[in-house]
Amino acid sequence: MQFFRTWAHQQTPALDITGGEGHMISLANGATLIDAISCNFQASFGYSATPIIHAIQHQLSVMPVAYPKHDHPLKHRVSQRLCELVGCGPGRIFYTVSGAEAIENALKMARQVTGRTRVVARSRSYHGASMGAMSVTGDWRGQDHFGVQSETIRIPEPADDPDCTATRDIIMAADPHTIAAICLETISGMNGVIIPPHGWWQRIAAMCKEFGILLIVDEVSCGFGRTGAMFGIHHYDVRPDFICMAKAISGGYIPFGAVWVSEHVAAWYDTRVLSAGLTAYAHPLGLAACDAVLDILTNTTFQHHLTQISHYFGAAIATLNTHPRVHQTRHIGMMAAIDLIPPAPITWEDGIRHGVHLAIKGHTVVLAPPLTITVGECDNIMRRFTTLLDEDL
Repeated sequence: MQFFRTWAHQQTPALDITGGEGHMISLANGATLIDAISCNFQASFGYSATPIIHAIQHQLSVMPVAYPKHDHPLKHRVSQRLCELVGCGPGRIFYTVSGAEAIENALKMARQVTGRTRVVARSRSYHGASMGAMSVTGDWRGQDHFGVQSETIRIPEPADDPDCTATRDIIMAADPHTIAAICLETISGMNGVIIPPHGWWQRIAAMCKEFGILLIVDEVSCGFGRTGAMFGIHHYDVRPDFICMAKAISGGYIPFGAVWVSEHVAAWYDTRVLSAGLTAYAHPLGLAACDAVLDILTNTTFQHHLTQISHYFGAAIATLNTHPRVHQTRHIGMMAAIDLIPPAPITWEDGIRHGVHLAIKGHTVVLAPPLTITVGECDNIMRRFTTLLDEDL
């Protein structure tokens, strides 16, 4: 094997695939899997989203590549549409090709604008694989890297500190005037669909305002309709300074990402050099894919479907709470976590045997099927997963 397997020992078995169609993954052995995790949260519209495919094909024929500093109508249109979708007031877009780079550049800007170096983040978190993003990642993927972790201040998980008393004590002990930003996933993805309790986000935002700390929200996994709202932060009546996006921003069809930056932060660069950029900044193929995604998301028929399928999916997840192998469930929109009762875990290979592609982390199963699945496909996922749970009872 002449390539690395990511986040794994290199002897770890892999899944040989030949392609995908609709919401199914085709395997080399002729079998198929229903994708219950949207190809790691990115394929929110499945593998046959013709509007996205056609938009990329058209862009290939008219302008497949552009210098990052060039202006053109597509860049202006998509930037305006993204700002409108964010809906948090005036702002500007900085483009990237991944979620990690979105976090990376939000951290750069926050430190430059405030003149401060420290960042607050959670322990049970993941923000990306670049060095800056690793420094705020709290789970095992952020370990053993020589970055700037010493500049990161860890705060408790929302459930462990719902009123933010301990969080405030930690920030005060660290000296809030040394803190550039608080960087948090709005709703965690692979770390277990952690949904903050009522009032938690408002308390975080209030502390940011009190001490002049900038708020970075990571919407890489939960943005673009995944939670039932366009962005997870829309559930909390909070206006952040940065919103980091990737994955579903292009339906996963092109590597692409972005950072929305509030105007009061962005304006700092009107008279100062923005020392950040990428060769593939605002790549035309990514912009075209994003434009098509925005067409889908703003379509009233799709919005009605998303509301209906989210309710159906949530009700299906709730029925698992009575299963003898289930400790508890969490869900919001089209993402859910099922915490199993130890010591009998379910493995990724178990899901493959039952024809369903799952995400497993310890004793937690994460489900995030495509937003475009049908009721019948939702039933198919739940039937296969329930059959798996019923084994060995």
